[in-house]
Formats: sequence, structure tokens, C-alpha cells
Amino acid sequence: MSRLVASELFKQRTTRTFYGVVGGALGLVLLIVVLASATGTWHAGDTPMRDLLGIAGFAQVFALVLGILVVTSEFRHGTITPSLLVVPDRVRLMLAKLGAGLATGLVLGLMSVGLTAAIGAAILNSRGIDTGLDGSQVTKMIIGTTLATALYAALGVGVGALVRNQVGAVVGTLVYLFVLENLLQIVKAFRDPLAKYGFAGLGQGLTGTGDTSVDHPPLGQVSAGLVLAGYCAILLVAGIAVMRRRDITA
Repeated sequence: MSRLVASELFKQRTTRTFYGVVGGALGLVLLIVVLASATGTWHAGDTPMRDLLGIAGFAQVFALVLGILVVTSEFRHGTITPSLLVVPDRVRLMLAKLGAGLATGLVLGLMSVGLTAAIGAAILNSRGIDTGLDGSQVTKMIIGTTLATALYAALGVGVGALVRNQVGAVVGTLVYLFVLENLLQIVKAFRDPLAKYGFAGLGQGLTGTGDTSVDHPPLGQVSAGLVLAGYCAILLVAGIAVMRRRDITA
């Protein structure tokens, strides 16, 4: 299995899209962090480092896209047939893609949140602004953000297995995350469930960047992580079931 995971990681590294998505994620996060920490205004009792670390959450969306591409690129470019000739067991192939997605998500998440913490703290200190968090709190948020990014990549693998059309999978997922969840929050009855069990709310809960003082706070880090992992498992099981029954014509 380790060789299969290594093979999937190699496939990712040989595409320009991979470097474009990773570079775009890190570039966007760091640009916003630098601007926010250099120009932001905070008052006594605020937690500027929490706000800055929340920006690193943008990498989760990019990890989700990378997870989708891990599967759908095979269908789009017609490489799924030779892949299955090498690895006829579709379950093993999907698990290898899952392993590659998780590894990529972990690295991307750690890089984004680590650089955010280092650069944000440096700029805040140069301006004489207290970060508002102690070392243990920052560490928990770094771990949570790293895990959240990895789980979002796993979600992408599951979505890609279910919806093999690359454009449809990416666009549909982004529309749900950025449009439908926000629209559903207009309905008062949906606000608390979405804050706790929606993808955005779970991301805030696991990373520890959510505001617990609001009317509809997110779940705690452990609870949010378990629910998000459960979503990943459901999508992956469903995706693998579809892959096993699907006729491969690419």
C-alpha cells in the first residue's frame, strides 16, 4: 500500500495544476495575513492571533480541490484505465488516493498555518500588539488547522469518487460551500445546526477559530473533528461503492 500511496503522490507532483493550487493557497493566505496584521486594528481583550490563524483556513478549500483532482483527473485525462490495469482492486486504488490526499492536506495545512503564525506574530510584535493567545492555545489551533486541511482533502477524494466529472465536482462543491450554506443561514431554524454541523462551522470548530460567544457557536475541537471525519468516511464509502460498480470507459 505504501508504494501505491507513493505512486499517487508522484502523480500529483508531475502536474502543473498541483503546484498552481498549492502556490495559490499559500500565496493567498500569506498575502491576506501580511495585510491584515500590518493594517488591522484591535482593542483590549481582542485576540488578533486567532483572527490571523483563521485566515489559514482558506487552505482547506484548496485542499478540497486537490482531493477532488486526485480522482477526477484520472477520468478527465483517460489515465484511469492504465491505473486500474496496474491496480485492479478499486478499493485499494481509492485508499491509496485517500492516503495521498491526506498527506498532501497535512503538509499544506501545516505550511499555511505555520507560516501564518510565524509571520503574523512577527508583524504584531513589531507593532507592539499582543497576540491575545498563549503558546498552548496557538499550538492547539495549529494542530486543529492542519488536521482540518487534511480532512478537507479527504472530503475531496470522496466527492471526486462520487462525481467523476472534474468541473462538475469542483464547481458543485464550491457553490455549496460558499453559496448554499450561506443562503441556508437566512432561515433562522438552520443557523444553529449549520454552525455546529455545516462544513464551515466544523472547520471553525476543529481549527479553534470560531467565536464561542456568539448565539450559535461551533462545536469544540474534538467533537468537530469527529463529525468532520464521519462526513469523510460517509463520502469515501459511498464513493468506493460507486467506483466498484461503475463501468470504466475512459
